[in-house]
Amino acid sequence: MEITYTTRDCRLGRLLVATSAKGLCAVSIGKTDTELERKLHDQFPHESITRDDRSMKSLAANVKGRVEGKGLDRKVPLDLRGTPFQIDVWKEMLRIPAGKTRSYGDVAKRIGKPKAFRAVAQACGANPVPIVVPCHRVVASGGKLGGFGLGLDRKISLLAAEGVEN
Repeated sequence: MEITYTTRDCRLGRLLVATSAKGLCAVSIGKTDTELERKLHDQFPHESITRDDRSMKSLAANVKGRVEGKGLDRKVPLDLRGTPFQIDVWKEMLRIPAGKTRSYGDVAKRIGKPKAFRAVAQACGANPVPIVVPCHRVVASGGKLGGFGLGLDRKISLLAAEGVEN
């Protein structure tokens, strides 16, 4: 399978957006293109990976807009690769409205696994398309922010762009 990607600047750093024939399969933020490209190759070691800035322009603009708190409800085709449990968690995160948060425990209950809040946290950390699948909207009990794969400062920034204050 072929993966196509592009990078661009956003207010959180360098943004990488990648897609397969099925849909968006990777979103990452870092400091340099080299760092982001290495991570993409590590994520898809057996795939053919090609940079195509032109064909990815619209999708990259969509994801960048989400970073800025715009177009948060637009549907994007997704190619989510994970365990059945992870996919259940990611689909549940897609149901969290912009500007709202849910606890890891709430997500666990909603997928029918009320004691699996730690596993929900791990699934959030494994999310291959953060920002679009809004793992930043999942917080610890009592509203504490908890962790975030892209960095806690970025989680705070994404939530603030959606009108959530912590």
